[in-house]
Amino acid sequence: MTIPVLDAAALKGESPQQRDDFRSKLFESLSTYGFVKLINSPVQVPLVMETFDQIKKFFKLPLADKLPIVNDRTHSQQRGWCTPGEEKTWYLESNNGTIKEPDFGDSKESFDCGHPDDELFPNKWPAAAALSGYQETMERFFFSCGDLTLVLLEAIALEMKLDAKIFTSRCTNEASTIRINHFPPVEKAVLDRGDVSRIWPHKDFGIISLVFPGEVTELEYEDRSNPGTFLPMPYELDSREVVVIVGETMQRWTNGTMQAGLHRVNRPREMHGDIVPERWSLVYFNKADRHVQVGPLKEFVTQEKKAMYEDLSALEYQSLRNATHYPERVNEAKVGAAA
Repeated sequence: MTIPVLDAAALKGESPQQRDDFRSKLFESLSTYGFVKLINSPVQVPLVMETFDQIKKFFKLPLADKLPIVNDRTHSQQRGWCTPGEEKTWYLESNNGTIKEPDFGDSKESFDCGHPDDELFPNKWPAAAALSGYQETMERFFFSCGDLTLVLLEAIALEMKLDAKIFTSRCTNEASTIRINHFPPVEKAVLDRGDVSRIWPHKDFGIISLVFPGEVTELEYEDRSNPGTFLPMPYELDSREVVVIVGETMQRWTNGTMQAGLHRVNRPREMHGDIVPERWSLVYFNKADRHVQVGPLKEFVTQEKKAMYEDLSALEYQSLRNATHYPERVNEAKVGAAA
């Protein structure tokens, strides 16, 4: 099971056949695997490199510069700095209810930001004196990724023989977010003991996601032909591939026609020494506008195939899912020490 690589240059190609072929392969890969990889993305490599440079500087800031922008975990949407071990992705897909008072955590810290004009969940930025240019870089990256996701959504709609705007009319990227992850060096034995992971198996909440894995590639995806088995996501650093992932909102809108891609971040399968190396990643979560319903669209409901999901607003769904992996009863000490 190999995830296809598509040349996104076709999006701007003059040949209608080229664009049609791209749409066909995009839809086929996302429907079959839940993933596809793009080369020659409109998100320019210099901007990606600049963003990686900035996030590395952010995570090296003194604690005193990050504490004023710490994430409020009681909110429905993350903003600012999520401290090491704060997020518990184990609860999203691995919790079957058989373990009492589970203590499973993520060995990472992260930073989240959204649309610059978001008044419901305003962005939190480090002081310009502490990290010059950080906000400006993140905002350019946000809009560049957002533009790409809208083009991809229209391509998917056209391939499904639907109105090109069926998805984008419900998504202006007002609720979309950037997530940057930092995975500090960690002892291999910590990740191998089974109660701490870099990121546990999970599905993204939004419509589609763009992942820029960075230099240390530990992203893994579920082999749908062998459920529960995960395969390393091949990644060509030189070509700066972008991984596109189907999210839960797309699965709900299409009434299960397109299934969200289950994935995780693991340690390298083959490594030397006892320390798992440091890692960074960039993720853009393309999300439905908050007032939009994320139940099945009428185009995907028939007499033979009833609606599989209830109608909720995108904000209600985000709140529900976010609460799942920020449980009240947590033990920060273990994961904080592991990080």
